[in-house]
Amino acid sequence: MKSQDIFLLFKMASLHAQEESEAAQGPSLTLDFVADRYAVADGLPTRHPDWALFDSSPEAWEEQGSESWEGWDDPQPLPKFSSWAEGYSLRALSASLGLSKSEISNSIGRCREAGLLINDFETSLPRVNRRALLGIAEYALKFFFPVRLGAIVRGIPTGFAAPALAKHLKSAGDLIPVWPDPLGKERGQAIEPLYKSVPEAVKKDRTLYHYLALADAIRVGGPRESKVAVDLLKAGMGL
Repeated sequence: MKSQDIFLLFKMASLHAQEESEAAQGPSLTLDFVADRYAVADGLPTRHPDWALFDSSPEAWEEQGSESWEGWDDPQPLPKFSSWAEGYSLRALSASLGLSKSEISNSIGRCREAGLLINDFETSLPRVNRRALLGIAEYALKFFFPVRLGAIVRGIPTGFAAPALAKHLKSAGDLIPVWPDPLGKERGQAIEPLYKSVPEAVKKDRTLYHYLALADAIRVGGPRESKVAVDLLKAGMGL
């Protein structure tokens, strides 16, 4: 497995989550909603008593942090698809992730061989084994793709500093982790993203931003912070 394979899997998981949300005509379990089920105590996130209650109306969910989710200046309109199948095409995945079509095709092949991608029986669309992806995020990412903190730069907040999570979750220290990017809203300590094109890809997909920010929280956090990030990622994937 390569880092772009994990990147691709999170993108496909994001597409699936958005597709399910639209089909249900209800609130998506993306992370800005899920994070509102947490409260902060003593500088560390703790589980809110009504964690299991995901019965808010779409209107209520819109009030729970959907504004200012971007960690960069000059946000662009999010892309729209005529059908969800279009989003899974090699062309669309290539454009959204900054990978060539051949890289996408090779990555899909590796993920299928590893059992991380299967075809949906009804739609024939590729579906991510989300439980397996969560397991990789929880147990493997920080070892196979370790983080080294770099220089102080302008960039896109990640980890618990990502805008949709920062108002609910805190981490120790004054410096926040950022992906270096000239349009980033914050100055912080640079960390290398899972793949080099992540800063551009997340600008086109809000859910992907949440997923990858939480993956970074697992990569850089201690045991307790990582556990919270895993719980949020699990809920955000609808597991």
